[in-house]
Order: sequence, then C-alpha cells, then structure tokens
Amino acid sequence: MVDLSPTLAAAAADGGVMVGLLIILATAAVVSLVFRRLKIATIPGYLIAGAIFGPNAVGLVQDSASVDAISHVAIVLLMFGIGMHLDRRDLRSGFVPILAVGMISTLLTAMFGTPIAMLFGLTPTAAAAVAIAMSMSSTAVVLRILQQRRELRQLHGRISFGTLLSQDLAVVAAIAFMPVLARLAESGVQLEEGAEPTSVLRISASALVSIGAVGLMIIVGNYALPKVLAEAAKDTSHELLLVCSAAIGLGAAVLTGALGLSPELGAFLAGFLLAGTPFKHQLSGQIGPMRDLFMAVFFTAVGLGLDLGVMIELWWVVLLGVFAVMSLKSLTIGITAWVLGAPPIVAGVVAVSLAQAGEFSLVIAGVADANGLFGEQADRVMAILIGIVFISLLVTPSMISRAKFIAGFTVGFPRSPLRRGVVISQDSQTEGEADTRKRVVVAGFGPVGRVVADKLAQAGCRITIVEINPETVRKQSSIGRRVIFGDITNEEVLHSADISEADAVLLTMPDDEAVLRATKHIRELNTTAYIAARTHYLSGAFLAKEVGANIVTVEEMATANTMADQVQQLLESMDGEPDDEPVSQASS
Repeated sequence: MVDLSPTLAAAAADGGVMVGLLIILATAAVVSLVFRRLKIATIPGYLIAGAIFGPNAVGLVQDSASVDAISHVAIVLLMFGIGMHLDRRDLRSGFVPILAVGMISTLLTAMFGTPIAMLFGLTPTAAAAVAIAMSMSSTAVVLRILQQRRELRQLHGRISFGTLLSQDLAVVAAIAFMPVLARLAESGVQLEEGAEPTSVLRISASALVSIGAVGLMIIVGNYALPKVLAEAAKDTSHELLLVCSAAIGLGAAVLTGALGLSPELGAFLAGFLLAGTPFKHQLSGQIGPMRDLFMAVFFTAVGLGLDLGVMIELWWVVLLGVFAVMSLKSLTIGITAWVLGAPPIVAGVVAVSLAQAGEFSLVIAGVADANGLFGEQADRVMAILIGIVFISLLVTPSMISRAKFIAGFTVGFPRSPLRRGVVISQDSQTEGEADTRKRVVVAGFGPVGRVVADKLAQAGCRITIVEINPETVRKQSSIGRRVIFGDITNEEVLHSADISEADAVLLTMPDDEAVLRATKHIRELNTTAYIAARTHYLSGAFLAKEVGANIVTVEEMATANTMADQVQQLLESMDGEPDDEPVSQASS
C-alpha cells in the first residue's frame, strides 16, 4: 500500500501560503468595505485586518514569512510607481520652489524629531530612524481627498502635492540611509567593546563603486529603454509592454541589491527612467492595479506583526506620539511654506493637511527594523509606530475638511519677505489657465481622428490626442502636437490627458467595446464634458448613450444616408451632365 502522508503534508505546507493570502485579502476587503462606507481611509483598515487575524490575536495567520516576502515585492512596486509618476518637466520648471517646501520641512522634521524620539528612551540611531519615518505624510490618503474635493489645482493643493512629491523622493534616500545608520550603531557597539571599527576608507571605496554603477545604469537606461519599449509597444495588446517594464523594474532592484544598495532604490530609478519615455501613462495605468493589490498585502502584513496587547498597554505613549508628530510636522511644514512665500492661510491649510504620518512611515520603519536598529525593543517600537500611523490617518479626512477653520488664526499674519518664492509657481499656473481655448480630447488618430482634430484645431480649439500607435505618437509629437501614448480606457491615461477639464471628448477609434468602456470612465471623471462617440452599429449607439455619450455617429447609418444623398443627387442631375459622379466618403 502506498503511503501518501508525505505528499499530503507537502501539499498542506504549500497550501499554507495560499490560505494565508486568502485570509489576508478577504479580511482586508471586508474591513476596507466597512471603512469606505464610513468614509474613512482604507489603509487603517488593512492594518486592523492584519492585527485582528494575526498571530497575536485570533491567529488565523500564524506564519507570515511568505507574506513578508510578498510585501517586500510590494515595496519595490511602490517605489517603481513613485519613479514613474515623476515628471522631469516639473523638476525643471517653476515647480522647484514648491518642491523646496517639502525637502526643507522634511529635513527639519527629522532633525527636530530625533531628540524628541530620544525622550521616549530610544538610542540616537533608533531615534533618527523613527524621526525620518514619521517625517513622511500620506500621499495615498491626502491626494485622494484633495482630488475628491477638487482642490489639487488650488494653491494649497499644488503646494501639498509638491511637498508629498518631495517626501516621496526623500523615501528613496531614507531607505538607502537605514543600512548606514545600522553600521553607525554597530560601530558604536564595536567601540564600546574595544574592537577595531570598520575602515572608513573601505566603506568610502564601496560607496564610490556603487554610485558609479548606478550612474552607468542611468546612462545605459536613458539610451536603451526608449528603444526597447518602442519595440514592445508594437504589440497592440500592450501585454509585452507591461512584461518588459516589470522585468526592467525588478531587474534594476536586483542589480542595486547586488551592489549593496537597497532594491527599492533600483526600482525607483527604473521607474524614473521609464517616466522619461512616451509610454509612461499607459504603463502607470497597467501597473496601478497590481501595485494596489500588493499594497493591501503589505499593510495587512504590517498589521500581522502588531501586538494589540502592547499597543493597549502603551496607549498613552501612542497618543503622546500622535500629538508630538502632528504638532511638529504642522510647525515645520507651515513655517517653511510661509517663509518660502505662501500666504499665511495657505501655509496653515497645507500644514494641517500634511500633519499625519503616512504609508511610507511604515515602509521606512520596517526597513529600519530589518536592519536591527530597534534592537530588543523592536516589537514595542513597531507597535507604537503603527498606532501613531493608524490614529493620524484616521483623523486626516476630518482635519482636511476643517483645515481652513483650523488655520483661521493665521489670517492676520504678515506675508513673508520671500513671498515671491512660491508665487512664481502660482503665476505660471495663472498663465497656463489664461488659455481660454476650448479643450478637446481626440481618442484615436486614424483617418477619422485626423480629420476631426485638424478641423477643430483650425477652429481654435486646444487639442490633446490619445493614440496607441507609437509611430503615430512619435510623428505627431515631433510636429508639436500634444500626444499621449496609451489606451483611452486606461484611467491613468485619462488623468494624463486632463480629462476632468476637457470641454469635449471625441472617441473616433473603430472599436465599439473600447468606446463603451471609455465613455463610462470619462463620464465618471467629467460630468459636463460633451462626449461624441463612433460605433459601427445602431445597437452600439443605444449602449453608448446609456453610459453617457451625448451624440453617437453610427457608421452603417452614416453610410446609408450618404449613399442615399449621393444617388438622389445623381438622379436629379440625369437631365444635366452625369459624367462627374460624386465619390462616397462614408469610410472617412
């Protein structure tokens, strides 16, 4: 008789990862649905799901090692996404003063936060790691709220966005700095034990080699990536484009890891290089859902490590930490924005909006913990930090909705002597908004789209073209037209085309299914835009009208009407000279 017990045991072991992931995703989904119904940010929901069903509470998930590996991939994807969202034009334009608000305030928060963290009993290196982690605000929560409130285009929204972008850039440096802090901590221990410290010369040489290798990677990437992606983009399904970009991102992460740097730095650099190609909008939309899925796994995995008993025992430390973090960040961000030129009330609103700790606070804290910076107190420190992030994110929506009221006391404050610093960006925005031409998005630049775009451009409209043919994108860009590579059904592509501000959208591509999906997404993002669609059949016109199209041109009806008109003209001219017969242009 065959003994199947080893096989069954192996299957159970393999299935443990699947069961763990199933529990994590299912509980995260349920808790997040409840939080969304209560209009609360979903990230705290992921943390709660992990804490409840982790080994320190209900215990449905006992071994989180496999989930931790997946969550590490999630961090890499997050950093890859940050790199892809950077626009090099912003870094070269008047947006720089706003970025300076974020850079300076983040440095000040980390600098003043270190001695405050030491008051809680942490070592200098551990306190520095905590201060750096807590200096990060929540990009995911704040931007979502500002978008819902339609405040991103206002001055406080622009400064908030620039500050968050600066902090996202600082995350890369912070993660790379954690191993350095760990070495400093080890050097201190070695000196106390009388051992010989690590050679400064050897560390410097290793750093120079790593920096040189990263520089070479950037140079090669700038030259090779556009050509590789242009070839991959010829696949109309865009599957090859996604596979190539994911391989590039993970490959860069592996390469920088082999060089002794953080894999997250490599992923960020790969995303930043891809952001310089015409394919960034399409790629960002394709990777977005996968990144969001891994993000849910990451925060739930963080919650798995949370000891609710410790957090309840140290509740007063958590509340004190929330007060310290939000007070310090409000002061540093508000004062920095005011000094660099923001009006006092605007600086106050930005300070209140960005006072919370964010998702990357947990990422940096996790890297610090992995490098041993928290020592034997790691469980207690992580429980307190997770509690601070959880509570600060929980109160963020209500704080942003009341930001102007909370910052009302700044109305009587004088303007900064350096007020031109941020107003430069405000002025550039005003100049851009002075363009009173009607904004029209044309999706598809085939024969129909080309004729429509040309006629509307001659009529004085401001045209944005969305096209999936890379050669067409290259040619139209070379003659100065605003062209975005991507699928119009991709939400990230729609945002890149500024669909929320469009006066009209013309869907000219010969794909009824894509027209229906695009019409639905566009109407959700812009309730007032005039949507003109093209379909092959009359049944498609009814469906397009149902999902939001204002007018639908049906090719079979247009062909019938054109043929009838031309035959009628021919018959009426039979008595005359019927030699010059009209040519049907219905196919156009």
